[in-house]
Amino acid sequence: MIGKLRLQNYKCFNDQVVQLKPYTILTGINAVGKSSIIQALLLYNAMGGKEKATSLILNEILRVDVGTPKNLVNQNGHADLNADFCICVDEEKIAYKINKENPLDITAIADKKVEEINMIYLNAERLGPRLTYQAGGPAQLKSDGSNAVYLMEIADNQEMKIHDLLLIDESANKFSIQVEAWMSAIFGDVQIEKKVDNNKATAEFSIKNSLAEMPVVPTMTGFGLSYELSIIVAGLWMSAQDKKGVLLIENPEAHLHPSAQSKMAKFLAIVASTGVQVLVETHSEHIVDGARIQMMAMDKNDDLIINYLTRDFENKRVVIKEIFSEKDGELTEWPEDFFDQKQKDLRDLFMIRRNSASNK
Repeated sequence: MIGKLRLQNYKCFNDQVVQLKPYTILTGINAVGKSSIIQALLLYNAMGGKEKATSLILNEILRVDVGTPKNLVNQNGHADLNADFCICVDEEKIAYKINKENPLDITAIADKKVEEINMIYLNAERLGPRLTYQAGGPAQLKSDGSNAVYLMEIADNQEMKIHDLLLIDESANKFSIQVEAWMSAIFGDVQIEKKVDNNKATAEFSIKNSLAEMPVVPTMTGFGLSYELSIIVAGLWMSAQDKKGVLLIENPEAHLHPSAQSKMAKFLAIVASTGVQVLVETHSEHIVDGARIQMMAMDKNDDLIINYLTRDFENKRVVIKEIFSEKDGELTEWPEDFFDQKQKDLRDLFMIRRNSASNK
């Protein structure tokens, strides 16, 4: 379990400590480093099992094109590092240096061999509805979720047993049955049929509910179900591992209506209670509310932290406000322009109505 992440001279962070809990939510305004925190963990974990690595392929590690390594260096500079930037997980520090002769090469150096973290990362650009998906390759969920159906097949074949706290359908501890049960809990009446073609290395699934006599392909059901299937698979998969690890998810609320967003956050809270460390980047108030409700219901308020990121323009830095859930579920702080936006919109609507009435 990671307790803190320190970022020095990295992207928008000059020298920032990020506190992490079993269930960590990153939220706040746009372009203040929420995704950068997740990328820092990916960059750190790429050193797993090594003390030194050269010519890191950043695009593969971060799952996004970042261009030159110089783009990872804070523009305001940090004079005392003896490196271009540093990432520290708890007490383990890695220094990153760009090759001055070849500025596309970057070397990472640790004080000792870095212990690899069992980590699953789902980015914001997950693969939406398709007729077929990928099959084959390592038994590791891809960052776009494209092999989620294939992992369901592997889990069933291996008779993988998920954690008891996540057994929502008590009829059988079968992976695909529990995936279907959780999809139904979030979306309502979802029946999944999956098929893997080993000759073509493809996987496919179809969806049925009480309104349809015959299953339909994902492209006939919109983005929500396909986009969130990989999150359910990731959570159940991680809960079944002996080495639980860290689950990183960007925008779990994507393509979900408010009720489903809240239920997804509750699912992730239960995942976090099984020993998996869950870190979520979100812009959804419903994700925050669902998380604190479920953590309160399980009497695990202390395991939740909400890191709200904003800008300090005067000092040219990013500020992280640490928000906690109290015993009664109330938050210790309500940042302006986020949790209060609904009240502001309703007030504007009231003022427009009042002005319209007075002009008649």
